[in-house]
Amino acid sequence: MWLMHRRLWTVALLIVPFLYATPAAAAVTPVARINFQPASSTVPSGYTADTGAAFTAARGSGWVVSGSQTPLDLTRNTRDRARSGVDARLNTLIHLQYGDVGGSNGVLTAGAWEYAVPAGTYQVTVSAGDQAPYDSSHTVRVEGAAAITGFGSAAGAEFQQATVTVPVSDGRLTVDAVGGRNTKLNYLTIDRITADPPPFALKVDFSDAASAPASGYVRDSGGAYTAGSGYGWVDLGEGTPVDLTGNGRNRNPAAGQSDPRLATFVHAQLPAGSAGVATPGAWEAAVPSGTYAVTVAVGDAGTAVNSVHWVNVEDQNAIAEFRPTSATKFATATRVVRVTDGRLTLSPAGGTNTKFAYVDIASVADAGGRPAVRLSSPANLATGVAVTTSVVEDLILPNGGVAAASLTAASVRLTRLADGSAVPATTITSGGGDVVNLSPTAPLAANTAYRFTLTEAVTDVTGRPFLPYSIVFTTGSDGGTGGPGGFDKTVGVATGASFTTVVVGPDGRLYAGTLDGWIHRFPINPDGTLGAATVIGTVRANAQALGLPGAPARTIIGMAFDPASTAAAPILWVTDNYEYVGPLNVPDWSGRVGRLTGAGLSTYTSVIVGLPRSVKDHETNSLAFGPDGAVYLSQGANNAMGAADSTWGNRPERLLSAAILRLDPARLPATLPLNAQTEAGGGYDPYATGAPLTLYATGVRNAYDLVWHRNGHLYAPTNGSAAGGNTPATPATLPAACARRGYTGPSVPALTSVPTAETDYVFDVKPGRYYGHPNPLRCEWVLAGGNPTAGTDPFEVPAYPVGVAPDPHYDLAGTYDAGLHASANGAIEYSGGALDGKLLVVRYSNGQDIETFDVSPTGALSNRTTGRTGLTGFSQPLDVTQDLTTGNLYVTELGAGRITLLRPRP
Repeated sequence: MWLMHRRLWTVALLIVPFLYATPAAAAVTPVARINFQPASSTVPSGYTADTGAAFTAARGSGWVVSGSQTPLDLTRNTRDRARSGVDARLNTLIHLQYGDVGGSNGVLTAGAWEYAVPAGTYQVTVSAGDQAPYDSSHTVRVEGAAAITGFGSAAGAEFQQATVTVPVSDGRLTVDAVGGRNTKLNYLTIDRITADPPPFALKVDFSDAASAPASGYVRDSGGAYTAGSGYGWVDLGEGTPVDLTGNGRNRNPAAGQSDPRLATFVHAQLPAGSAGVATPGAWEAAVPSGTYAVTVAVGDAGTAVNSVHWVNVEDQNAIAEFRPTSATKFATATRVVRVTDGRLTLSPAGGTNTKFAYVDIASVADAGGRPAVRLSSPANLATGVAVTTSVVEDLILPNGGVAAASLTAASVRLTRLADGSAVPATTITSGGGDVVNLSPTAPLAANTAYRFTLTEAVTDVTGRPFLPYSIVFTTGSDGGTGGPGGFDKTVGVATGASFTTVVVGPDGRLYAGTLDGWIHRFPINPDGTLGAATVIGTVRANAQALGLPGAPARTIIGMAFDPASTAAAPILWVTDNYEYVGPLNVPDWSGRVGRLTGAGLSTYTSVIVGLPRSVKDHETNSLAFGPDGAVYLSQGANNAMGAADSTWGNRPERLLSAAILRLDPARLPATLPLNAQTEAGGGYDPYATGAPLTLYATGVRNAYDLVWHRNGHLYAPTNGSAAGGNTPATPATLPAACARRGYTGPSVPALTSVPTAETDYVFDVKPGRYYGHPNPLRCEWVLAGGNPTAGTDPFEVPAYPVGVAPDPHYDLAGTYDAGLHASANGAIEYSGGALDGKLLVVRYSNGQDIETFDVSPTGALSNRTTGRTGLTGFSQPLDVTQDLTTGNLYVTELGAGRITLLRPRP
């Protein structure tokens, strides 16, 4: 018997004339789309497969014995009917009650399915049914609430779908078949229901104490903020209540202003010597946490024009540098802002003698389901910003990533504040769709103010518009590095393909891989430009011949020539992956390593298959030959911060994901390829004695490139996560597998929707060390540097409780900052000239440039430098390589479909 307990809430309301409550609306946020199927079946677009595996905390979902939380493996209960003309989701199923029909092809124990979710309210849609024989009474309950009851399939109606809304309080959403017979579940979807706060409206007319407010408004005449009134003034610098009574003015009747709201105002920044209080003030109102449309007006109906009005609303700018004239006395603007601390703030920071006339505040319904900006870099009112800056917005994404096609010159803009002129820029999102990045195509002017605006024309992948956002920042002096180490740029020496990676071969030619699996081989002219390409389709042809999913397209990221290569007989190793084109339906275990040989590199030998893969663009990335002759691979993570999340398709980490792998070619089996699939039916063990593919270093989230430096150290530029990811918790009893790395602690709580982003990194990678991305299958639980002390700790995660220590194997000394949202990708060690021995790192996002590091013989990195002449102004640069005979650099620019030549200056 199931008992439903209703929680009674007691709500105390502050009774003020501007607060009213009506039933709250609700926002629906997708959480998961699950298809129940055999592991070998194709996963329907937009869904994640459940193949019957037992529940684990690391995965966050799976099967248990019905009525308990004892894990239960039901993989033998999955079926694929493979009928033509049937929705793929309905062609597959899992028996929840195989014991009702007996037989030897399934598990007789009745099962229930569970999915880890935060406490809240969820809308769940389920489908049950099957082809003939129609011998089932399908019953599906969600958290004990009946969704489908006693449904019997028939020829005209083989399936039934139903939706229920249920509360979850214990951290697991449970689906069972209690009361049914031979119930078969096809698929389900989970959405979280978030109620909007009660509607809120407040209209304030700023005036002197004697004037009546405009109709429908309450008066503010400069009184200090109090909890009783719910609004008022605070000191601009300290945030403590301040009484500005006496700063109010009413210019009528002399001004003859017909709008009473504009006839009056309060000085937020009264000039010294004037009648009133000279302390600058900000104005605040107590509001429920939520999203608000705020309209504010500034100005003076009188004759005074000695103001430079500024108004900032929460973390955005509404009005900047408005200088009134006798003809234009007022400025009005509306901003949509998020309030998280219970107080909405209007600030005149940046202004001189700013005068607030009125403000209208209204809550925005259903804002919880809309994507929004969480944090901006640079922030509103930032000064001294580098002239080579990018503007990067960290995002709240309740429904999935940014729709890249919605990022246009009209939907995301950077303008010069003084005249509104547009700044030419490239606007992109990351591969994960979790940031918006605007990068000017040329350095900004020094000591100049700019406005960044993101409009509602930007949408997420479901089509929901972003909440609009706007900030103002000011650049500093042009502190460029135009001295030694500069380059002259020749843009587009090759065009017309989505070039991902470049390397100079032993034959002196430039090889470039592409996003869809081609290899372009260019002769290099004496002046560094490129001749006509020979296009090699070996990877695509092999994928087509094998019938690989997505074939013939395969994304090539890694290319490295075998040390045994010669000009006449090159041997090219490559990584190739399923091409990610947008939907979260990339098959797992689809990464490969291959070797191209023969005339024109026409022979593809598959060396490794079954490497893990995220649902998006974290994949098997670059490879590099080490000084020991081994091949080192960078394998991307499957999610944001170590635990499954909806933005990354709820795919868990695998044993080999988020790591640097080492392949010993001498240990490869005689018959290739080596199948490296570890879970979901695979059995590869990287810890086994004599294993050819092993874990060299772990916790490396998404290292695009690998560089073996002349000092003997391995460097890996690595993408950190945007905000919003989830981290795993250590279980009450550590798995036995923890013994192989000697892990006994710390004990770590799970984090959900982490509110801060990681920076990007360059790691000085050492064997056996951990670099901060959790993976429960390897007993790695702590994100980055944890939060060990109450002070500011290196690479800390403030969402952790104070006292969470880093992982015992965390290599803090080998961790270097590559820049927030940099998307640190391709890298080389430069040889010759002023940059000799420096590490060059391509930044795909923030900056869209190449930064440099000094490298010591001991491996330490220092003096991170950006803005070098010729190393800025790219369009989504991914990779770089050097022609050692000339010192020339070649940069792939994915955003422009080209390769750019950089010649070193004398």
